[in-house]
Amino acid sequence: MKLFHAKYVQQTTGGGSLVQEEDFYLPDERAVRHLLRSKGYWPVVIQEQKPPLFEWMDVRSREWQMQLLRAIRFQSATASAGTALMNIIEGEDDPRRRLAFLPTRTVLKGGGSFSEALRELKLMDAPTMAIITAGERAGDLKGVIQHAIEHVEQKGSQYKAVIAALSWLSFDIISVVGTIWGNQFGFIPYLKAQGTKSTEPGAAEKFENAVQIVSAINGTMLFVSSVIILAVVFFGISYWRNRHKQDHLTSRLMMNIPMLSSYFQNMNMKDTCKLMSRLLHGKVNLSDSLKIIIDSSVEPSTRFYWLTCQAKILGGIEPARALAQWPLTKAERDQIVTIQMVDQLSEVYAAIAEERNLMAKTDQRKIIKFGMFMLFALSGITVLTTIYLLMLQNQSFLNSINEMRGG
Repeated sequence: MKLFHAKYVQQTTGGGSLVQEEDFYLPDERAVRHLLRSKGYWPVVIQEQKPPLFEWMDVRSREWQMQLLRAIRFQSATASAGTALMNIIEGEDDPRRRLAFLPTRTVLKGGGSFSEALRELKLMDAPTMAIITAGERAGDLKGVIQHAIEHVEQKGSQYKAVIAALSWLSFDIISVVGTIWGNQFGFIPYLKAQGTKSTEPGAAEKFENAVQIVSAINGTMLFVSSVIILAVVFFGISYWRNRHKQDHLTSRLMMNIPMLSSYFQNMNMKDTCKLMSRLLHGKVNLSDSLKIIIDSSVEPSTRFYWLTCQAKILGGIEPARALAQWPLTKAERDQIVTIQMVDQLSEVYAAIAEERNLMAKTDQRKIIKFGMFMLFALSGITVLTTIYLLMLQNQSFLNSINEMRGG
């Protein structure tokens, strides 16, 4: 299915004609032309509405998700969800959003369900759509909209926290590394070119040796920091591209990095357990919930846990035993084993998510302390190196002044 904008001629009752414009969501241009002619219209221009060149230029954003879900929750209090969504579409003033709404509007006009129409918008992620679809099937769509809003809010807050932390860390790293580069390719060559003006025996050799030592230390820091930055960038890209491959090198490394592996594991377990709780509360059956969570899991050990659970359940093992697997702690496994019905899993996984959140915060504090220590150490060496270079420069100036006075 594609988006098309068509101009066509419509005959009026008085024998005249009008040029009209309308958007269509159909498989191809031929289908648009056939539809217009079947209504007695004469097509003039039919143009395909292509998506933006870059994804980040698209109108779809997390803010629009929240606005739309809240508007649906508000309007569905007095009307059906489909009617509420159609009212929102008809009242939209932004031309880009109206274009994005076109497939959704077409589905609603054609008699499609609310979840089918919302899925055509391509605004919600798979877990959010699963919650909404399950609520629609269970006849409790108004109730699960709030769960969908909470899910989007949680993802948004986590995203903002990660961006803030990375921005702060990146600024400090760029400042320190920029100073190292400036010393290596600016200040140190300047001192070498200036030399010392002292005529004392051995003063020139002493000055050159000092500059060479500082240059070696600064060059080592430059090499090490550059290698670490490149390695982190390469590792991050490789890990993300191969995030669903349990046996990939980056996945194995991620599971063995101290502190970092524990933090990512606890964070991903918290997110997936909370999502499992919401899906089960939204009447999504256990097998479908597992499929959704596996697709959204990135951290290797967490993905391995849900894959193992899925395999055991499909193998005929009762859910309580199948879900009590590593990397859950003994207390978490004991908690799951005690359940009597699948409906109780929602509460159990909500409790596990809260516990994992506390564990992740503890790991986060450890990582921040370690990062601050390493950053302070690198900054300290850089500052001491810069101070020593300034001392050498000042000594050279003093020697020059003394030589002029002596002359």
